[in-house]
Amino acid sequence: MATFGTTSKRRLEELDEELQLVLNEAILHFDFSVIWTHRGMEDQNTAFKDGKSQKRWPTSKHNALPSIAFDIVPYPGGYDATNDEFYEMATYVYAAASKYGVPIRWGGHWKNYTGRGEYDRDWAHFEKMT
Repeated sequence: MATFGTTSKRRLEELDEELQLVLNEAILHFDFSVIWTHRGMEDQNTAFKDGKSQKRWPTSKHNALPSIAFDIVPYPGGYDATNDEFYEMATYVYAAASKYGVPIRWGGHWKNYTGRGEYDRDWAHFEKMT
């Protein structure tokens, strides 16, 4: 059975309590790392500038404290994990959210046009629907 590492545990502390329940349930079934929860102004604006977020401070759900958005990646593959690994991880996150009645949506379902004739998904991102 997988468990969270020290960094993931620290990041969970900045996350909405219901979303903490969801991730604590999901980790029992699939191993993943928590990459982002709350983003302060500097981190959010850097993510926007680097093209890793479409939102400037303070309009991202990551900017709330506690955060109502999180980014997670399969362990050990991380961002280089296959699409199938991200789908499997999302299945467990959705099952946990359903168990606790927490409405969420996943960036893996989004189709963001890149302008290069292709679409890009935000595989790591989940957010609470409010």
